[in-house]
Amino acid sequence: MTKSSLRTASISCLAIWAAVWVLFLLMRFSPLDYRGLPGIGMILLGSLGVALLAPIVAGALAGAALVRQPRVPLNWITLGCAIAAFFGQGLLLLITRWL
Repeated sequence: MTKSSLRTASISCLAIWAAVWVLFLLMRFSPLDYRGLPGIGMILLGSLGVALLAPIVAGALAGAALVRQPRVPLNWITLGCAIAAFFGQGLLLLITRWL
């Protein structure tokens, strides 16, 4: 395993997290009715699971990369972004009261 592979995987998790939330926002503000598509419920449920777990996985991977290379600033930035995504998502879910 190369030294930057954990950091790259963490950044990929954060990119996937951002892409899923952008797709959720696009679906929310789209005039198209996607509820009639067969099987869309399972796809949306799976993408919601990915969106909820991605910041946790990204934080764990960034923490592991930080343990391996504590003096690399990009590892600290990646960990900070993962923590910000986790708390931002939690704040968003608490404010909207949809659960």
